[in-house]
Order: sequence, then structure tokens, then C-alpha cells
Amino acid sequence: MSRANSERSSKVPAVMWAEAFRSAGKAGSSMAAVTRSADSADCACCSCVIPRIRQNTVQCAQAAVRDGKPDSEVTVEDRVIPANGHSLGLRLYTPAAKGAGALPVAVWMHGGGFVLGGPSAEDATCRRLSARLGIAVVAPDYRLAPDYRLAPEDPYPAALDDCYAVVAWVVDEAEALGVDAAHLALGGHSAGAALATAVTLAARDRKGPRIRYVYPGYPVLDDRLESASARAVADPRLFNLHGTKAGWEMYRQGSDPRPDYAVPARAEDLGDLPPMYVMVAAVDPVRDETLEFAARLSEAGNSVEVHLAPGVPHMFDVLAPAIGASRRAVDGWITAFADGIGVSREHEGR
Repeated sequence: MSRANSERSSKVPAVMWAEAFRSAGKAGSSMAAVTRSADSADCACCSCVIPRIRQNTVQCAQAAVRDGKPDSEVTVEDRVIPANGHSLGLRLYTPAAKGAGALPVAVWMHGGGFVLGGPSAEDATCRRLSARLGIAVVAPDYRLAPDYRLAPEDPYPAALDDCYAVVAWVVDEAEALGVDAAHLALGGHSAGAALATAVTLAARDRKGPRIRYVYPGYPVLDDRLESASARAVADPRLFNLHGTKAGWEMYRQGSDPRPDYAVPARAEDLGDLPPMYVMVAAVDPVRDETLEFAARLSEAGNSVEVHLAPGVPHMFDVLAPAIGASRRAVDGWITAFADGIGVSREHEGR
């Protein structure tokens, strides 16, 4: 089900986030499938994180054997559903030791700057959620920007349409899937977090699926890139202004960013949204826009919790999962996610 991302790798800036996604895509593996490291020191400065990112990228290519396959904790199934006039792939994770009742369910949208990746890219995250919380997780294989109806001049809103369609499908098929649509949450990292936020806005406006909780992890929310943090991260080994700009340009392809849900930070009305837990990385070009967005959510009367991880770059917990900052960050958002989706205590940590 993974795409041939290597065919369009030349279109993406040669920064570490892209390098990691290409490695994962070529191997058909998850970037974070390897969560063990001989070097598990707690130092989270970029000079220490970057070597671990490089090491983890190599290790992930060696872990392809597990990706997309069942294990002792999680059952994994690839499916194809009709959506928006085309066939849409998705991956369904369920706990191997599930009980008789309907499961809470999360729809997880992978990152990749709108142009890279697939469910394989965050296989480990989805497995962790399903096994640790005892929930079902659905990961859409949404269309990447260059693939939009074979017309690269207008890629938006392909990814949004696909993700929204999967959320609606989960609700419509809840009984057959054995899930409880009243305990529906969304999550994602980077561009996936932006899509989760956009789907949440669309569901509110369209009176669509009722979403109980949302986790946007270091979301890419604003195409204007005018903040101090957008200019501050210049290290070519990290996700930086160049990479952020390239992702938006390929996603939007010159389309007007103001209407609909292309750029969540441009939304004027942020009221009446579900509770959110927002993860922010300190050494990240999207840091300031994310903090501003979280403040706007709070000002609009929503429940929002923010975690600012010091000294770490974009996608730090996915690309360097063994460092202390990553372990603390993941524990924090998963605990909040469990509370938000309504997981009973006997399921959590099982």
C-alpha cells in the first residue's frame, strides 16, 4: 500500500525530515519502528538529537519486516474503501486482546509535508496507541499533493477530502468495525496534524462526525511563514523554512489559501471545537504559529493543553524516539489522549 515516494524525492528539499521519510518509504517501514537505542541519554539539544535521527533513519530501514504486519499485541489489516470517486487505502489497527465491547477509535493522519509518506511512516505510533490504550486506530493512505487527480497544478483538497472521508466512513461503519463512534478522536504529526485540525474544522461546519478529542503534534498550520521561529531554524539537516515553504507550495500549487480549510491558521472562527492537546517543538520553524494558534483556540473558549518540548526539532519524538525528551513527550500526549478519547483505566497501559 506504500507509494513509490522515491520517484518524486528530487522534488523535496534535502533536509533531515525528508531524508527520513524517503528511507522509510523505500523500505516500506516505519520511521519509528525501532524504539530502542544503545544511546538513550537524556540530552535533547539539536547537536545530540541530529546524530540519533540519522541513526534511527538507518535502523528503520532494517525494521521493515514488522511494518504493516500483526504482532502479539496488535492486529493489522489493510483495506480499500470507495471515497470521492476513487479507491482509498487505509490501515486498521486493533488490540489483539480486545474484549467484547466496542472500542474507542482514533483516525491517525501521517506527516510528510503533504507530499511524502503513508501509513507505514508512523506504523509504530499507531501500534503504540492501539496496544497501550486498547483502542482501534485507522490510518488513511491519503493522496499526496503531486498525485492530486493527476493534475499537480491544484493538489488541494485531495488530502483533506480523503481524510474527511475516512472519518465519515469510520462513523458510518462503526458497528461493523466494532468501534464506538461516540469515542472518536483524531491525531497526527506535522502535515498530518494540520489535516486533523482541518478535518475538525470541516466536521464542525458541515455538522459532520462528532469528534471527541484532537491531538495535533507540531502541526504545520500557516503558509505565511512570517514568524520569528520560521526564520530562526536554518540548519539544513532539520525541517526548516525552506522545507516548510516547499511543502506548502506543493500542497497548494498556487490556489487561494483563504477559503475552506487549506490553511487552518487562516480560519477566522475557532469556536466550538473539541478539546485539544497541542505538541510544540522549540527548535521548529512552526513553533510560533502553533503557539499562536493554541492561544486563539483558548481565547475562542475551547479546552486546549499545550506542551512545549525544549531544545528539540520538528518530528523529534518520531525520528529520535529513544531520547528522554521524546519519551516524556510521548507519555504526556498519550496520557492526555487516553483521557480525551475516554479510555477506561483498565485498558490504558495494558
